[in-house]
Amino acid sequence: MYQSPSPLLLSRVAESAYWAGRYLERAEGTARLIKTHADLVVDLPREASVGWRPLLAVLGIDEDAMPAALGYDEEAVVRLLVADRDNPSSIRASIAAAYHNLRVTRSVMPVEAVEVLTELYHDIEATAESAVDRRGRTTWLTTVIRGCQTLSSILFDTMTHDDAYCFFTVGRQLERADLTTRVLDVQREILTRRVQGPLEPYLDLCWFAALRSVSALQAFRRSGVPTSAEATVAFLLHDTKCPRTVECCLLEASRWLLEIPGHDQAMSACAKVQKDLSDVNITALVEGELHDFVDELQLGIADVHDRMASTWFLPAPAKLAG
Repeated sequence: MYQSPSPLLLSRVAESAYWAGRYLERAEGTARLIKTHADLVVDLPREASVGWRPLLAVLGIDEDAMPAALGYDEEAVVRLLVADRDNPSSIRASIAAAYHNLRVTRSVMPVEAVEVLTELYHDIEATAESAVDRRGRTTWLTTVIRGCQTLSSILFDTMTHDDAYCFFTVGRQLERADLTTRVLDVQREILTRRVQGPLEPYLDLCWFAALRSVSALQAFRRSGVPTSAEATVAFLLHDTKCPRTVECCLLEASRWLLEIPGHDQAMSACAKVQKDLSDVNITALVEGELHDFVDELQLGIADVHDRMASTWFLPAPAKLAG
């Protein structure tokens, strides 16, 4: 029986593959968040406007990063999240980072993938500012989302599923899990159906948008569960068939971590987060503990990253002489 050899992978190539996955997922997720939020703002009446600050919170951006003189209006927030080279969470910066990491991993990437990402990178560099304007924003964001999905599909279908692919995929899954937890936290009043005030009559519209922002609305509808607070939170945390839920992302990350030699520390951290998920009381989350629990999940996901970095990416400490 044929058994392919396992070629050695340089630490810098492994790290670059991992970060290429994270940045690619970040660009796609940010584009979907902006697109969904823009649609919601248009659909809501002026007196029930949600504004643009929630996007900053979901993406973990310190509001101090927004120049006070610009305020938090649509144009300023969208420019920061789309075209700002200095904001590492912007689509432009994320695609640029994915592109530069790909250059390091080019020797292990299929030619088709290199071509697609190179084309996407240059297109975004040339057109990012046009996305600030409402008239071309939806088309531009859709192009970004489809470009990222196309690249991921090409890698899955044509790249050898070796250590480099494992690192790339684990990076994507951790980034995706982190984004879903952020949406759960920032949109918790909507997802747990505890909205009051001018927004209350439009709760269903906001609920749809929250699920759509992580590409989970259609999967939730297919699941057949009722649109209750408990069912929504349980779905986003636990469903193992929807590829955007926290548990599904962690299961997929674990699957690929197991393929990498020396995975013990990272797998241990990943297993701890999965245990926290399995032990949680959904009713308690809905009644007010969701924010604290999400904080724990995010720390757990960060610990998986830290264990990966210490195992595979960081240089070994120099030995003392003598």
